[in-house]
Amino acid sequence: MASVLDRFRLDGRTAILTGVGPGVGEHVARAYAELGANVVISARSAERLDRIATSINAGSGGRALACAADAGASADLERLVGAAHERFGPVHIVFNNAAAGVVYASDGGLWANKDEVWKTAFDVNVLATWRLAELTTADMQVHGKGSIISVQSCGGFTPIPPAVAYGVTKAALAFLTRSLAKALAPHTRVNALCVGSMSPDGTEAEIHRGLGLAERNAIKRFGAADEAVGAAVLLAGDGSSYTTGSTIFTEGGRVGTIS
Repeated sequence: MASVLDRFRLDGRTAILTGVGPGVGEHVARAYAELGANVVISARSAERLDRIATSINAGSGGRALACAADAGASADLERLVGAAHERFGPVHIVFNNAAAGVVYASDGGLWANKDEVWKTAFDVNVLATWRLAELTTADMQVHGKGSIISVQSCGGFTPIPPAVAYGVTKAALAFLTRSLAKALAPHTRVNALCVGSMSPDGTEAEIHRGLGLAERNAIKRFGAADEAVGAAVLLAGDGSSYTTGSTIFTEGGRVGTIS
C-alpha cells in the first residue's frame, strides 16, 4: 500500500494554471512542480511568467513552460492547451486562477459595472473554466485522473458592492463547479478553492485599505498566498480521490462564520 504522502505526489502529471502571478497562482505552480508535475503557467504578462518558469526549471521536480494567454479569449485557451500537449502530453490538472471584473468605489461605484465589465467577468470567471474543461476532457477520459480546480471568492457567497459583476460571476462559477462535477464523473473531479483576503506576503494591499476585509473573518488578518497551497495540493491529486463538486475554504473563516 502506498504511503500517505505518496497520495499527494503529482509525478508525471501535467497541470495547466491560469492567472499565475505573484500570489496564489505562483505559489501553487511551484508546489505542483515540487511534487513532480510539469506545469504550464499562463497569464497575460509574459515577463512575469518567464521569471517564474526559469526559477522552477532551475530546481528539482517537474518542469515549467510559460505561455502568455488571456483566459477570457477562446483562441488563447486553445493555444494554451496545444502548448501543453506539445511539450508535456496529456493534461491531468487544470487550476483556474484567472479572475476579472472587480470594480471599486473609486471607479464610480455600483454603476461602474458597465456591459464590458460584465462581459469580461463572465468570460474570465466562468467561461474560461467551461472552455478549458471542454478542451481537456478527452485527455482526462483516457487517463481517468482528471482534476479541475477553480478559485472561488468570498464575493461569490457574500455581496461585496460595488463589485456586483465579479460577485455574480463567482457565484455562477460555484454552480458550474457542481454541474461539471456531475457531468464529468468519474474520470474528472471538479472542485473549487475559495480564497479570502490574501496578498503575496500577508500584508494588506493599498487597494484594500479602508474596506475592513481582515476584520470580516474569524482569524482577523490577511492571509498569505502560500496558505492556499495545501488545499490546492489536496484537490489536485489522489489525496482527494473521492472528493468532487466541493468547495474548500481558505478564507480565514469569513464565509464559514458569517453572522
